[in-house]
Amino acid sequence: MFNIFDASGSRVRRDITAEELAALPQAEQEIAPRYIAAALDDEEAADAVREAERVLRQCQRDEDAAILAAQSDPAQDRIDALRAVIAANQ
Repeated sequence: MFNIFDASGSRVRRDITAEELAALPQAEQEIAPRYIAAALDDEEAADAVREAERVLRQCQRDEDAAILAAQSDPAQDRIDALRAVIAANQ
């Protein structure tokens, strides 16, 4: 029996030969290439989504670290802020 998926059943095989496709019944020979192409496109899209989610999680970790770092700085009171402005203008 012809199977487009690898042994694990989770990924589309990349080694499908023309002989395997030719051995299929005529009706399946017509739709198999389109089905395989669609399955490959689906895998690529799913891989892109997983990569984007990985990048998003890293950005969220970076944001959390920046928020924690900003919160750990002591609050500047009004007098210190005024002194900093005066010092910057001199």
